[in-house]
Amino acid sequence: MSVIDILTRVDSICKKYDKYDVDKQKDLNVSGEDAFARLYSGVEADIDAALQKASAASKEKNRASVVAINAEIRRTKARLLEDVPKLQRLAMKKVSFFSNFDSF
Repeated sequence: MSVIDILTRVDSICKKYDKYDVDKQKDLNVSGEDAFARLYSGVEADIDAALQKASAASKEKNRASVVAINAEIRRTKARLLEDVPKLQRLAMKKVSFFSNFDSF
């Protein structure tokens, strides 16, 4: 069996099981109708970006750039804290919708 055959087989197996890949499904599940999913995915992306900036700041040697990165992180954190009540409201609406739906 050659390397090309192995790569072809691996590629076909990966395509077959793509529907079970959590990361790909998470990106696809953000629908235009679901406000909670849209806001949550945006918040999650902002958190990931802030974590990457924090790790970059910890490795940075220049103090001025560390201060600038930390200021960006603080601004992001403040913006995310403003989104928490919106997420809570949308989550309560979603939970009440599903609890009403289950009673039928």
